[in-house]
Amino acid sequence: MPPDDMGPELHFQLASSDRKQILSELLKEDLHVSEMAKRLGMTDTETIRQLQRMTEARLLERMPDGKYKLTSYAKIVLDAAAPLDFMAGNREFFMNHDAKLLPVEFRARFGELSGAKLIPEAIESMNIVAEMLRKARERIDCTIEQGSQLHLEIMKQRIADGVKVRWLMQESFLPKARDILRSAKFPEMRKTARLRVHIYMNEKEAAVSLRTNSGPFDYAIFHGGDLQFLKWAGDMYAHEWERSKPWYP
Repeated sequence: MPPDDMGPELHFQLASSDRKQILSELLKEDLHVSEMAKRLGMTDTETIRQLQRMTEARLLERMPDGKYKLTSYAKIVLDAAAPLDFMAGNREFFMNHDAKLLPVEFRARFGELSGAKLIPEAIESMNIVAEMLRKARERIDCTIEQGSQLHLEIMKQRIADGVKVRWLMQESFLPKARDILRSAKFPEMRKTARLRVHIYMNEKEAAVSLRTNSGPFDYAIFHGGDLQFLKWAGDMYAHEWERSKPWYP
């Protein structure tokens, strides 16, 4: 196939849910036609047709033992497609939230959020964050724009319990912070003019939310303990922490 035709052909291959499922199954292990047909609930004839099409597109190769496996090109394609798959699976969220505020390198890593669950309801998300804070044993990293009184009280208690707490605060919150920080133990604090993302993390879970298109944060969060999701949230928090300024009450 001529190089100029490879782009449209690749999009065609990834547009099929059956072919994407084939790629997903072969990412786990190499398979024979009959094994693939059983997993996809397809006939051997239809499975062979799909496998041949994908082999011609250089996404798969057939080994001497008859099994099919992903090419190195296919593995790169899957890595590149993961952010798009994640955004497509959460289309309504991204229709209403401004992901463009995030650095491009973190938007390119959106596929790492695939292991998190979208929690759209305010009461449920507030309760999840509160439970995360209560369960923290080593550390809590969080961003604060307005600050839930419940969450703030829990964190004050966790500080007293010896948990390491870091607050990355929007400057508009600082007057309130001065009023509530009346104890011998303070969190480590930094300030920034405007938060671009909301993050709550302990050592095992994270919750992430984005600004809505109209500006404010809402209560829709991505939550989970998936290792890739935790890596993304931790790196994002570290990035925002480093670009902020220390603050002392």
